[in-house]
Amino acid sequence: MRLLAILLLLLLLPGCLSNSGDWARVDVETFDQAISDNPDAFLLDVRTQSEWEQDGHLEDATLIPHTELESRESELPDDKDSLILLYCRSGNRSQTASQTLVDMGFTNLMELEVGITGWKNADKPVVYE
Repeated sequence: MRLLAILLLLLLLPGCLSNSGDWARVDVETFDQAISDNPDAFLLDVRTQSEWEQDGHLEDATLIPHTELESRESELPDDKDSLILLYCRSGNRSQTASQTLVDMGFTNLMELEVGITGWKNADKPVVYE
């Protein structure tokens, strides 16, 4: 409910949120707030394994490269209405991944428009393993 209120408010603020068909593309602050407000959300990194290792990732994220989403559907939430927060390096592959997820029947997606690059540029934390 809280996330819905935030999203509705942001729809009224130009430049903070854009809607790309069936999912929301959001800025760093909105994405960060969504992570804080929704601890049970599925945080999805759609980059490659080498990017995950070399460039770090968001804490508690799950890595499933965008090209493997359909073949690894069993690793995604069973409830297709569950909130999925997803990102890539710069915001391009996450758009493709979002469309794939929509095509798979997922209905509650929020994509980080600027990717992990923008996240890091905003001095947000990443973890390395």
